[in-house]
Amino acid sequence: MSKVVDEALSAVTTGPDGRPLAFRWRGRLWRVIRTAEVWKEVGYWWEGEGEKTFFRLETEGGRLVEVYFDSRALGPAGSGDPAAAPSGDPVVRGTWFLYRVYD
Repeated sequence: MSKVVDEALSAVTTGPDGRPLAFRWRGRLWRVIRTAEVWKEVGYWWEGEGEKTFFRLETEGGRLVEVYFDSRALGPAGSGDPAAAPSGDPVVRGTWFLYRVYD
């Protein structure tokens, strides 16, 4: 079973290939040990939604989760791609979300 959460993540560390290595959710640091799957989805383009890149990840402790990067969403500094905003900018374009948590 799984639970849809769809909450913005406060911080994500990515590798050179853009895959998440660790993320912070509800104050806890989650380290990724394996990327099981990567795919892209296009949302309601007629409502301005863009492409989202999803990652199914296995974390330390064996938890399976899905996160996605939404390049059009606005979020707090640190939640998106640091290269996307000038230093000191409090808001960046592009936000990571925890989408689903599996039991």
